Amino acid sequence: MRPRSRFRPSLAAGLLLALAACTPVRNPATGELQYTSMTPAEEARIGREQHPKVLAEFGGEAKEPRARAYVQEIGQKVKAVSELAQQPFTFTLLDSDMVNAFALPGGYVYVTRGLLALADDEAELAGVLGHEIGHVTARHTAQRYDRAMLGQLGAIAATIAGGLLAGEAGAQLGQTLGTTAATAYVQGFSREQELEADRLGIRYLARAGYDPMAMASFLDALEAESRLRARLERQKDTVPDWLRSHPRTKDRVREAAAAASGKDGVRERDRFLAAIDGLTFGDSPAQGFVRGTRFIHPELDFRFEAPPGFTLINRPEAVIGRAADGRFLQFDLGEAKQTADAASYLQREWIAKQRLDRLRTITTEDGRRGALGLGRVRFRNEPAAAMFAVVESGRPRQFYRFVLLRQGSLSASDLAAYEATVRSLRRLDAADRAEARPYRIRIHTVRPGETEASLAARMAIPNGAEWFAVLNDTARRPIRPGEKVKLVVRE
Repeated sequence: MRPRSRFRPSLAAGLLLALAACTPVRNPATGELQYTSMTPAEEARIGREQHPKVLAEFGGEAKEPRARAYVQEIGQKVKAVSELAQQPFTFTLLDSDMVNAFALPGGYVYVTRGLLALADDEAELAGVLGHEIGHVTARHTAQRYDRAMLGQLGAIAATIAGGLLAGEAGAQLGQTLGTTAATAYVQGFSREQELEADRLGIRYLARAGYDPMAMASFLDALEAESRLRARLERQKDTVPDWLRSHPRTKDRVREAAAAASGKDGVRERDRFLAAIDGLTFGDSPAQGFVRGTRFIHPELDFRFEAPPGFTLINRPEAVIGRAADGRFLQFDLGEAKQTADAASYLQREWIAKQRLDRLRTITTEDGRRGALGLGRVRFRNEPAAAMFAVVESGRPRQFYRFVLLRQGSLSASDLAAYEATVRSLRRLDAADRAEARPYRIRIHTVRPGETEASLAARMAIPNGAEWFAVLNDTARRPIRPGEKVKLVVRE
């Protein structure tokens, strides 16, 4: 979770643009005439305007200068063999553990450090960048932007409906929990566009001298990572962020592999691994750390502990907690417009459209004042009982906010556990700060006698053996002496 409220419009400038008469523009990659509301000059302007907002939304650029420079180098190399070789492009490595990549109109291409950690070699990274460049050269980003403007209008209508059905809290929960589906719709490309971007990406990989099979191998790695994450996050299915906006299936993997058959090229694994040595893995200090059932934020100097049995997930919009029995937790930061005390903010501003029951003030472990009350929301289309709580952040008019709920009703033990979670919010002590150190990727050359099991035992993260297998693609490449592998350590 970043140290700003997550409930804000995302890239909202699209609503400021009128859907003017569509302009025919020659597609530089296919030669076809395409119709959108933007000219190439307008695409460049949109990219410039939205770039700072993307950085703010994703926590800025990654802190590792070597990895940032490497992404820019490979991006420029692949762009140089595209149909827009003379157009300026901007390639950015984002400080996010999501596995994601995307592009804006005008040649602004982004990959996250989560994606960089998952990739196996330079050719796989080049394949992702080539695919995103393909979306720009084929003008898919401009067409998607047109649809996003309409999609945002629909999202506003859905938010209003949520407010009418379940009160302000229900609307806000709907915004946060529904963000993924809405983003997948407005950012998603059609199957035809995805296939075209794949073909263009393979074209650029071959022209740049890389093995085009890298695109297929990365999709396999992405699928393996999503299966592991789904199990660890206790969900039936977790779709990686890149796949939400770039829907892929086994058919897509096979089509990419077939298109690449018969072409040779380099993979450049050693050079890639040298560039990511020391890369932050998982959460960063600017976003806070999940450590078991605790969430620790070193920059904002606080921590809290979820009830036993919860799995915490640190997302850009909020910290989310789930338990196997259906209990749910959401934590974020809110800002008061008028009121200054916790109880007034809770009932008069945040949860203003329903009267909370058993509203009262509380005090946290380190003496912060807060307030909590009980109410009702609709969660996954079912009525749910919720505890809403706010706690002073220590900054004027800013409050930490909790929603803790269960479908149906809350038992006495639920209420006690939830209140304990709210009261557990406090400043960090020395032990907390020792825990609040990031994990990093370190590259290790396998020595004689070392095995997959012995190397996996050195992983500092939970479920280290499974992450070792995914990060090093051991299903495709057995561990042998002299091979280089990724280890996740805490330094």
